[in-house]
Amino acid sequence: MKLRTLRSIYFPLTVPHPGRLRRWVRSIGYNRVRVVAGGEVTAVLYTLPAASPAIAGRRIAFATDFHYGGSARDRHLATLAAERVREFRPDVLCLGGDLSTDAIELDALPELLEKFRDIAPLRLAIPGNWERGKSWLKAEFWESLYEAAGIRYLCNAGVEYEGFYFYGCDELANGSPHLPERWPSGLFPVLLVHRPDTAIALDTLHALDPVGLILCGHTHGGQVRLPLIGPLYASSRYGCRLAYGLYQRRNGTTRMIVSSGIGDCSFPLRIGCRREVVLIEFA
Repeated sequence: MKLRTLRSIYFPLTVPHPGRLRRWVRSIGYNRVRVVAGGEVTAVLYTLPAASPAIAGRRIAFATDFHYGGSARDRHLATLAAERVREFRPDVLCLGGDLSTDAIELDALPELLEKFRDIAPLRLAIPGNWERGKSWLKAEFWESLYEAAGIRYLCNAGVEYEGFYFYGCDELANGSPHLPERWPSGLFPVLLVHRPDTAIALDTLHALDPVGLILCGHTHGGQVRLPLIGPLYASSRYGCRLAYGLYQRRNGTTRMIVSSGIGDCSFPLRIGCRREVVLIEFA
């Protein structure tokens, strides 16, 4: 289907789509995910079926929502996150947006990205709501920032690599996310979006049928999770339904992973909610 046809159907994106939400069911929740490394920054592992021999044994690492300000604690958490990724030896590292929180902290971002230099053969990043919310920071700024660390910035753009096609969407609230007009044949499509709401917004007709995996963050896993209750709040138009975990699209093979990320949102505290990097292995 042509992009212009899709846009006329699913825009505006920011309105809720409860009917589309019902197409998704969570298959692995917070307490069932496999934690392979503990500590202040954990590593969680998802083992997914390889759709083709070309991606069997391949590994992807996903880290998101650092909200990095350059404090001693920020540096400590980022170092731990980089160590978790490096131990996994991924083929691809994906960064899911919201590197920082405030414009006065921009000078600290190169030291954050430097921790992930040469950590994987391919390193990718997408914008978060923080990046796109500062309209005076144009795409060229982010492209240059990431390029200096050897990271490719994807904003409504894609790249082919070793049996995969990675496509990074623009951010939902302040950008204009859209899918490619066509997905390359013979490759496993991985869609990178900052927040799960973007995936729901784009899930119209058969637009997501070709996608094998969606990676997103933004919700911080709720940041405050209580025993037996779960998260009290998640930054989503769908409440806590998409706060965390592995989701499966009904009547299809598309999966979505929502990560709790590294940093904090609104207040510098987590209760019952781990900081994590996501590790994915195809078997």
